[in-house]
Amino acid sequence: MSKVTIEDISRYTGLSRGTVSRALNDRPDISQQTKERVLEACRQLEYVPSHAARSLATGRRYAVAVLVDDLRCGYASGFLRGVVVRARGERYAVHVSELGREPEHALAHLQTLVNERVDALLLGTPLRAEFQRRLAEIIRGRPMVSSAAVSGVACDILAPDFVESGRLVARHLLDGGSAGLLYVHETGSDCAAQRLAGFREVCTAAGLNAQQITVEVPPHEDGDRDRLPVVRARLGNARAIAASDDFLALEVMLLCAQAGRTPGQDVTIIGQGNELVSGRVWPRLTTIDFCGEEIGRRALDIVLQRVTKVRQDDPQHTLVPPILIVRQTTRPTA
Repeated sequence: MSKVTIEDISRYTGLSRGTVSRALNDRPDISQQTKERVLEACRQLEYVPSHAARSLATGRRYAVAVLVDDLRCGYASGFLRGVVVRARGERYAVHVSELGREPEHALAHLQTLVNERVDALLLGTPLRAEFQRRLAEIIRGRPMVSSAAVSGVACDILAPDFVESGRLVARHLLDGGSAGLLYVHETGSDCAAQRLAGFREVCTAAGLNAQQITVEVPPHEDGDRDRLPVVRARLGNARAIAASDDFLALEVMLLCAQAGRTPGQDVTIIGQGNELVSGRVWPRLTTIDFCGEEIGRRALDIVLQRVTKVRQDDPQHTLVPPILIVRQTTRPTA
């Protein structure tokens, strides 16, 4: 069977070749009814457009770059999944760079992609100041949607509402009473600091001393044997424990087990981030989903609107509300 061409679509629909081409490229001067008519013909004839032909016709590369910190992170993997799912529907390729432990290599790779292969960039992670400056040099005016502000780059920001995450945690735990409340905060992260701020806001409004119920612990490093002695010392009086992220919450669960405490029965525990492991342990960990997949889908929609000039307003800063996921660690196990 010979390959179906735009001419075949033109004959099938009775539309001109130019109209079919503009409809396939989602041009704003073609009505939605005509676009749907062309797309239906493509489905009927099993037409698959050439990526090279589309690029030649429009001057676009039909590819985006995605930069994330760590693909093992629940938010980053969700963000990427959302971009990929949405890109598939738009027939866009997705190139991925992971900062990981060698950010200079990742940024060098990203620079090659931006210079040669992509129409836009999607940033799924906050960047340290020195990397923000480098990214500002790399992006060179191409559209970008970011999960955090980038110094020197005017771009749309679509980010989780981390302050609201902390509020959700506090409200959920306070539903069970205010006695024995403890918040374990890992220092060194702006995102974690925002979660703590939201938690303290609700606790203060409830008449609690937010500082007294907060315990700070250092960031996790390879080789750490015990970074939670201060948490262990306060376990005896704790009845409800929140952690700034899921991995820290799992460490707290282990401490509780060692002390003979049972999460979901004599102590409630909640994390934040909805990491994959949070739903695999037992009892399963109550957590907050930062909605990375939804943000990834929406981010790609925004950046493509910028690429095609459908959207030409000033960049917008939008916070996406997180979702509370209640599991066994904050309710009695069956």
